[in-house]
Amino acid sequence: MNAKEAVAEYQFSERSKSELIAASQIVATLYDYKGAEKVAAKRVTTNFLELFRSNLMLGFNVTKNINFQKAADCVSEAISRIESDNFAEASQKLGDAVSFTTTPAQEAWEFLSNNEFI
Repeated sequence: MNAKEAVAEYQFSERSKSELIAASQIVATLYDYKGAEKVAAKRVTTNFLELFRSNLMLGFNVTKNINFQKAADCVSEAISRIESDNFAEASQKLGDAVSFTTTPAQEAWEFLSNNEFI
């Protein structure tokens, strides 16, 4: 890893973590909706999750860090759980995705720190 790669991993990781934490908070609200509102809320939520999954795949394609791919897979599973009204499992999968996106940030921070870039 070089400094440029470390900065890219750190940026993708931090942005992804923020997006996934926000997504978890949105999923938690899905319990409150009924009927047509619930259908619409699920659709909007899954659309946002698809966007976040795409960003994770971009992170993987740019950095080649497999943790972004694993996080994207978790988001895909969360989408599936939302579609079947299993919001607790969807939240768990998003939590798993956050964990996977944390690793590249830690690795990048260590590299930058050890090489006295920060």
